[in-house]
Amino acid sequence: MLAVFSIMFRFVRLAALTALIAAASPAATLEKLSLDELALRSTAIVIGRAGESRAEGGGALIFTVRPFRVEEQWKGESIDTVRVSLPGGSLNGVVQRFGGVPQLKPGVEYLLFLWRGPSGRTQVTGLSQGVFEVLRSGDAVARVRRRAGGDVLITPGGSREEAAQALETTLSALSGRIKAALGAAEVGGP
Repeated sequence: MLAVFSIMFRFVRLAALTALIAAASPAATLEKLSLDELALRSTAIVIGRAGESRAEGGGALIFTVRPFRVEEQWKGESIDTVRVSLPGGSLNGVVQRFGGVPQLKPGVEYLLFLWRGPSGRTQVTGLSQGVFEVLRSGDAVARVRRRAGGDVLITPGGSREEAAQALETTLSALSGRIKAALGAAEVGGP
């Protein structure tokens, strides 16, 4: 009898938590962003190596927090490390998953477009759109790659299309494009 009560209590607790999350979380729509928009909307753009993640509670939400050792910085205040919070994760037996959230692996080098939310958490701009894996091999030119995402985005015109378009280019070409976008914004250009 005690086992049945324990299972029922856990079910009721999970149902109450789910209802709380649904009520507390505004509906989110992921907007498709160009590289220029990613750069302009970000408060920091860094290249860093991912550390081990851990889950943290943030009100009714769970965040997976992953530290990064910053190796290069293209925008923002100078930092050596940054803790990036991604919505979702597993904490105390509760699992939350959200569409568009990138899957980051420890030890991998990434180029990240970041913003600091009202909560003070540093998050990825545009979720999977703001993450590029940095590929280095010996003396070869460094490349960056963003994999295509399977989630659906809403374009500025209101149509729906696949999330993060696949993109692979050299790190220097992407750096030049981002610096040009940031430079044009500084002088009031388009």
